[in-house]
Amino acid sequence: MAAALPAKTWCANDEKQPPPSTLQRLFRLNLIIFILVLLSISFPRMVQAAQPAGKVDAVVGQVTVAGADGAIRTLDKDAPIFSGDIISTGPNSRVRIVFSDEGMIFLRPSTRFVIDSYKHTGNSQQDESKFSLVRGGFRSVTGAIGQANKDKVKIETPVATIGIRGTDHEGRFCAGDCLDLTNIGVSAPADGLYTGTNVGHTQVGAQQFGPGQYGFTSPAKVTVRLPEPPPILIADPSIKGALTMKPTEGKDKGAPTSGKQGEKPGQGSQGGQTEQTGPSEGKGIEIPAKPPSTQAVQCN
Repeated sequence: MAAALPAKTWCANDEKQPPPSTLQRLFRLNLIIFILVLLSISFPRMVQAAQPAGKVDAVVGQVTVAGADGAIRTLDKDAPIFSGDIISTGPNSRVRIVFSDEGMIFLRPSTRFVIDSYKHTGNSQQDESKFSLVRGGFRSVTGAIGQANKDKVKIETPVATIGIRGTDHEGRFCAGDCLDLTNIGVSAPADGLYTGTNVGHTQVGAQQFGPGQYGFTSPAKVTVRLPEPPPILIADPSIKGALTMKPTEGKDKGAPTSGKQGEKPGQGSQGGQTEQTGPSEGKGIEIPAKPPSTQAVQCN
C-alpha cells in the first residue's frame, strides 16, 4: 500500500502565497472605498483653504498677520489674505484689503482684525464673509457676497454683532485705548463700540441704522442711536481717507497718525505719514464695490 502524502503547508518563504480568502478580499475592498471617500471629502477643502480670500490693495507702515497655522508674516502690497488670518496694524500703520467678491476692508492704526470665515464660490447659500474686530477700527464696503445674501456678512465685536444691508460703514471699539486723536482736539470717549453708516443700512445688536446715522454700544452690550456723529469717527483722518488711500509699498516713516495743528479732520496728509506709491502713481484709483458717492481720485 502506498504511503499517504503529508498535507502541504504554506511557509513565508514559499514562492507562492495562498490565495486570499473571501473575507480578506472584502476587507481590502472596503478599505480602498473608505480611503477614496476620505479623499473626496478632504481634497476640496484643502483646495479651498489654499485659495486666498483677497489681497492687500494698499498698506502703510508695519502690518503683520498670524495665519491659521500660527506663522507670522508681514503684509506688503498684493500680499494674499486667507480665511483664518489675524491681521494687526501698528500704531502708525494702516491697510486696505480687497476681497475676491470685490468687498473692501480698511483697518486703521492699532487694530486687530480676524478673518473668521470667508468663502466665495458664487453660491449665495454657501458663500459667507464673517469677521471679528478685536480692537481698533475699520471701514468696510460690501462686496458680492453681501449683495447676494445680506445675512452672510457679519462683523463680530466684543460688545455687538454688526450685520449689513448693502452698505459702506465704519466702526471703532474703544477700551481705554482711544487717546490717539487728542492732539487734534478729540477727547477720549467712553469705552464701547462706535458705528457709522455712510451708504445702505446696518444692524448693530437690535438697532437699525440708515445713511448718516451713528450708534454706540456700551460695554454692557446696550446699543443706542447717537444724536450727533461721534468725533472719534468723523474726525479720524485715517478712516476719512480709507477709500482714497494710495496703493503703496514700503514702510511708514514714523510720523503720527493725526493731522497737523490747525488742519481740519480728514484734510492734508492723512496724519502726516509718507506713502510711497507703486506702479499706480499718477493714475486715478477706483475702489472695487465702492458706494455711489465715491469718485475716482487723482494721486499727487
